[in-house]
Amino acid sequence: MVVSMEQGHCSSMLLRTFNPSLTAAEVTEKAELLYISTKGVRMYKLSKKGQSVAEDMDLPLVDSCLVSHDNWKLICDVHGYHSASKMLSSRVWYGGSESHLFNKLESIALSDHPSTPVLAASLTRALEKQHVGNQFQPSRVNWVVQSSAVDYLHLLLVSCQWMFRCFDISGRFCISIHDEVRYLVKSEDRYRAGLALQYANLYTRAMFSHKLGLRDLPMSVAFFSGVDVDRVLRKEATLDCKTPSNPIGMEKGHGIPNGEVLDIYQLVNKTNGQLRK
Repeated sequence: MVVSMEQGHCSSMLLRTFNPSLTAAEVTEKAELLYISTKGVRMYKLSKKGQSVAEDMDLPLVDSCLVSHDNWKLICDVHGYHSASKMLSSRVWYGGSESHLFNKLESIALSDHPSTPVLAASLTRALEKQHVGNQFQPSRVNWVVQSSAVDYLHLLLVSCQWMFRCFDISGRFCISIHDEVRYLVKSEDRYRAGLALQYANLYTRAMFSHKLGLRDLPMSVAFFSGVDVDRVLRKEATLDCKTPSNPIGMEKGHGIPNGEVLDIYQLVNKTNGQLRK
């Protein structure tokens, strides 16, 4: 049997692909609105001295310490960039639904010795702040995301392997492709293996939440939305895979029925919530 997990992914870069009638200007406008509503706008967090200077210049402050990009440029023009830099505490994103996320990513990527928040994997020293300053920021932020995903995969695989050994589940890791992990599992152990994969995700999510200081774990992210249980390797367990070379599909053509897609409730029902035989 093949047991797998998959999570969806979308990108704003596909706007024009989904709606070819949009002009380049409309795509740009929609993309900018999307960034503002999610990432937010760039603001400048001032030190105590900077706040005092901004108040003397009658510049509006947000949350008592933030000024807009234009007002920050005005401070630099009046006081000089070198003097103004001493008034700056940090640059932050503000007002978007994901602003806190991007601020956290940048704080990690631009720290003196960047490392992932969970397993403390380090960024190459060639891209540390002491060598490159604030250059290559997109690559450094992307490294935080991608390396944290690797941490997630490693924790998931180790947790699953530990449960396989402890509860005598006959199976082994097969392959990982992007956001999928697949296992080869003995048929009679397939549901216990699926439950182990769900529990492994729960433990891994809990570890990430703990390391990031989040003391709550929503049910919506604690478990995979579904675990595929199938006899063959295909994108979705319920696809019959009709193609020009196989027009009658897997079931009629090869006697291979559809697989199953099981959520945590279905797996608990099939195993009574037990990993033991």
